[in-house]
Amino acid sequence: MKFKMNNVEYIIKEVSQQEFWDYQVDEQDGYYYGQSHFQTQEVWIDKDLPIEKKKKTLYHELTHVYIREYLTSRDIKPDEEVLCDISANSHDIIHKIVEDYFKGDN
Repeated sequence: MKFKMNNVEYIIKEVSQQEFWDYQVDEQDGYYYGQSHFQTQEVWIDKDLPIEKKKKTLYHELTHVYIREYLTSRDIKPDEEVLCDISANSHDIIHKIVEDYFKGDN
């Protein structure tokens, strides 16, 4: 599914663990639930996760996208108030994308 965040188009893809490891953008060991790829405007989710974990993972990854597209492309260390503002300001945008993605999967 395609979506826009601050007029930048992204696509959500469900991929295998092997695809995460083939792409491996960092040194993380273990299991990947999701990743956000800003260079290709893709959000990846592990295709084998149960639906509830897929939803939580998509919320998480979309928050990365929101921060990147609306706030900054730099690494930041926000305090609790900033995190609460990000959550409050992004809620409707992110929840709409997740609802659209999972329509009919309940």
